[in-house]
Amino acid sequence: MTQTPPPNAPHPPFFDRLGVRLALLVALSMLPLGLLGLVQSQTVAQEAEARAQLAVMGETVRAAAPEIRLIRAAQTMAATLSQTVLPYLGDKAACNRVMTGAAAQEPAISLVAFVPLSGLMHCSSVGTDYNFSGHPLFAKVAGLDKPGFVVNRDGPVSGKSVLGLSHPVFDATGARVGLILISLPHQALSNANFAESQIDTGRETVALLTFDAAGDILTASDGLDKAPLRLPADVSLKTLATGQAHTFTGLSKAGLPRVFSVVPITDGLFLLGTWQADSQMALFGAKLGPYVFPLLMWLSALAVALLAVENLVTRHMRRLGEAMRSFSGGQRQQIDLDLAGTPAEIRALGAAFEVMTATILRDEAQLENVQRQKELLLREVHHRTGNSLQLIGSILRMHMRQEKSAAVRAILDDLNDRVMSLATVHVGLYQTTGQKDVQMDALIAGVIEQVTAVGKQNRQKPNIQTELEPIHLIPDQAVPLSLLVTELLSGVAQITAPEAGSIVVSLVGQGEGGARLRITAPAIAGLSPSAEPTPTVIGTQLVRGFAQQIGGTLHVASTADKVDVVVDFPIKDSLEP
Repeated sequence: MTQTPPPNAPHPPFFDRLGVRLALLVALSMLPLGLLGLVQSQTVAQEAEARAQLAVMGETVRAAAPEIRLIRAAQTMAATLSQTVLPYLGDKAACNRVMTGAAAQEPAISLVAFVPLSGLMHCSSVGTDYNFSGHPLFAKVAGLDKPGFVVNRDGPVSGKSVLGLSHPVFDATGARVGLILISLPHQALSNANFAESQIDTGRETVALLTFDAAGDILTASDGLDKAPLRLPADVSLKTLATGQAHTFTGLSKAGLPRVFSVVPITDGLFLLGTWQADSQMALFGAKLGPYVFPLLMWLSALAVALLAVENLVTRHMRRLGEAMRSFSGGQRQQIDLDLAGTPAEIRALGAAFEVMTATILRDEAQLENVQRQKELLLREVHHRTGNSLQLIGSILRMHMRQEKSAAVRAILDDLNDRVMSLATVHVGLYQTTGQKDVQMDALIAGVIEQVTAVGKQNRQKPNIQTELEPIHLIPDQAVPLSLLVTELLSGVAQITAPEAGSIVVSLVGQGEGGARLRITAPAIAGLSPSAEPTPTVIGTQLVRGFAQQIGGTLHVASTADKVDVVVDFPIKDSLEP
């Protein structure tokens, strides 16, 4: 049998709901489109990032164009002089004129000189001599067989912070005889970068740094003192010098988010531009931006599916389910489903439910009427049967009073007891009509009262003690058990001496759906079979027959002065088919 759910059943688990499952199916069906959108967005994002990187590198190169031009011009000048200076080395004045003429081509240059390997400078654009032999930076560039760079915070000739560019000079035999040394003041480089960045970019001055392959900073647009704070926090310049031109985002050593762009200028010379993150980060730093739209589209599909199912199906099914649970739980009030505007299938389901409930209510009303009529009929039957039995008992008593034979009077007296016992049982059933079972302690108490009353009429005073539990039996068991008790108590022998003892009647439960009736008396007549058709023989047969009707077993243990009768029987829940 299916168990009826409670009216207020708990909500089902989240993933067991119709709306959630349908939304998941819709999301699953849109997953290929979502993946395609993500792939396309990733491609677009990569292309946009590449264009943004190129744009930032282009702006970096454009912002550093004046500095790059000065450095490249100085490199070209040093390379040219290294090839043409040899004829003038023997003539100091001519050599000075060559160096002065070269320096005049670029006003930002503070020194152009030829320095032999000994370090004694006699040929320069400033026309003065200087000994570089003891300077550590000279030893660094003098040992190079290729162009080099040095940074001198305190230039020995100009007295300024300068970037020194060197180029080796070889004689006709290929032997290195000295080097061309050109000094570019850092202030001149910074001024050029500042003007260019303000005019072209329109933004706050970008921080520009140049460094060599060893990772040494050569120039800085905002000063060498601030340059270390502009560097990336987690990448060294030496590492950046080994790669290609690229752009990346990260934190500077000052802890600020920056956009870094690395551009090779010449062999061994690199440019690093650092931009404010708020100006360029949006271009390629926020990489999740292109994926937001496909994700929102996928989530909106879920939301639309949930709302659609909730609006079209779930809320109506929930209302209908609540009505069904309420009806199945015993609620019989009229329920207004209000399914107007719902889909046709749900309206049809609601109409079918209303028809079903109306049919059930009508059938229940009919059954209730039939049950009421049955109860009235049974009450009338028991009432009339009890009256008829009492009338028969009165007739038997009339005949008994008129009969002169003692044997006949004994038979009539025994019959009268049985008739009155039946009348007592029917009176008890009349009082309990409409109930599915009978409370046996009250019914047996009525039977004992009837037996006691009969005993008083016969001037017998049996002492009956009871131990009755409130056991409920169906009428098919209650009637035979009551008659069995009546027959046993009616068969008690005449007690003439008070010291003979009491009659004990007990009805107790035995557990596992069983019960036990026990009657103990000083003497009970009629329990032993006899060849004569006397009332005692009839009583014995009736007792055994009643025990069989209730499905019990009868046990009699008798002695000369005491009899113990035990009936064990099961308690039935319904009528047997």
